[in-house]
Amino acid sequence: MPTSWYQVIPEIIDQILVDQPQSILDMGIGFGKYGVLLREVFDIPYERYEKNSWSVKIDGIEGFERYRNPLHDYAYNHVYYESIDDLLHKLPVYDTVLLIDVLEHFEKEAGLSLIKKLLQHTNKSLLISTPLDPAPQQEYMGNKLEHHKSRWSIPDFRSFDFQYKFVPIGENGAHLIKVYPPSTQIKTTKPEILDFPERTKRLKIGYVLPHRELTGGLKMLIQQMEKLKARGHEIHAFLRGDPESKVLPDWAALAVNQEIAIPAGELYIDYVEDCDIVVAGWYQQIPELECIKPPLFYWEQGHESLFGDIPNLPDVFPIREEMKRAYQSSIPIVSVSAFVSDVIKARFSKSTAVLTNGVDSDLFFNHGVETSAEGNVILLVGNPALRFKGFDSALETMSRAWHKGYRFQVNWVCQYYPQIREVTFPIQFVINPNQHELDSWYRMSDIHLFTSMYEGFGMPPLEAMASGVAVIATRCGGVEEYAKHGQNCLLVEPQDIPGMTAAVCDLLDSPEKRNRLAAEGKKTALHFSYDKIIAKLESFMMRLAEDEV
Repeated sequence: MPTSWYQVIPEIIDQILVDQPQSILDMGIGFGKYGVLLREVFDIPYERYEKNSWSVKIDGIEGFERYRNPLHDYAYNHVYYESIDDLLHKLPVYDTVLLIDVLEHFEKEAGLSLIKKLLQHTNKSLLISTPLDPAPQQEYMGNKLEHHKSRWSIPDFRSFDFQYKFVPIGENGAHLIKVYPPSTQIKTTKPEILDFPERTKRLKIGYVLPHRELTGGLKMLIQQMEKLKARGHEIHAFLRGDPESKVLPDWAALAVNQEIAIPAGELYIDYVEDCDIVVAGWYQQIPELECIKPPLFYWEQGHESLFGDIPNLPDVFPIREEMKRAYQSSIPIVSVSAFVSDVIKARFSKSTAVLTNGVDSDLFFNHGVETSAEGNVILLVGNPALRFKGFDSALETMSRAWHKGYRFQVNWVCQYYPQIREVTFPIQFVINPNQHELDSWYRMSDIHLFTSMYEGFGMPPLEAMASGVAVIATRCGGVEEYAKHGQNCLLVEPQDIPGMTAAVCDLLDSPEKRNRLAAEGKKTALHFSYDKIIAKLESFMMRLAEDEV
């Protein structure tokens, strides 16, 4: 009978142990290995060898009774040999429910429905393991349930409170998703889009920055500050650190009204009280800033922990508690996309309005199209240290395209030289270019390849669209705020290397298709010009300062 990778077993057992369950339901037990392994964890070491002495109740469900064997009878308290659709309404509630290598056997809609139903039968968690790239598989031994029908990634779980870990296994791997039952009934509502009448009052705005590093999140905050200052507002930048050090990063060509370094151990409240409004730059600042007198809000752009990506198991509980304290506070939170708003709603039962990122019209829209002497140029943009950016998938994709006979030049704009394996195609690393020269690297490109596993928004594809470059991107959540497959870009599933390879080859084969997508992409980007976005932010701040929000 079909089985699954042994490499993920220790991770699954560790996740179950965190729950300290008294009852477990194992869905789709196959030959019963998790029943046996869990008895080894909870009972056998304590000399509880007989079923009447088991300390933990472990039940199983198997939809194909021909898989029944002596392990089922020994390791499980009870096994149901029925269809889950017929059985689910009769099941009791368990502490932990296991859905190990089962979800890929359902179409997406049916799989999401199953998750929602199973969450009504667990006190602590629903633990899911599903392959990164499910192998083609039809029925086995007459079991039609073995058919692989879907592949899953982090954005698919946007409606649930979950944590995530990826377990690499050769060129494939397993997604491990732990889904928690909702603590309260969440009413599904469409996120509000910020769109208020313009105000004319000028504000003294304080931005509490999280750091000085070159990251997409800080870059967006700096751009907001720059645009608001250009509209006549007074901008003050705060950063906790050495009082003699700079507050604004060296790469930011921005002059604010005042830079204030707050010494370690001193409170923000002593420095920001005379602002009309304060913007928190990071969620961990919220508990301290919550008590300040000026109106405060936080603009959430997304980060690994928000999307459940917490690699070290001991960190999960303290980080989840820290996030709960921040996101369930009384301060307004604005989300960068409907995707982020959905995640915050699912995890913290908090409604957030949406204000998207904007594209700098002065930088990207006022130039003609350039071409590169190298011919076909593929552009990567992003930090090579961030695993969720998926650059391993990008490199493998281009290796496969090169192996098929396609020829191209790769440019990678990044913060530092990445440590990568040797590649067969030509690649140039563009290290920390001046932000006001970045547009030229886009415009010298023919294709922008964006391979993130998840993103709160995903700025590089929109910048590429603004620059007149054809885009291939993953369905990583936030990009779907503007990216439409076949209309202004090509979209593929995250980490789907065959799909990415096919998309790259398609655009290399068809300059006409590249040009069409690029033209439509530029039209899309115009809707996200900062001239439009910053007016919405400004009006929101006005209302907040006037206690109207």
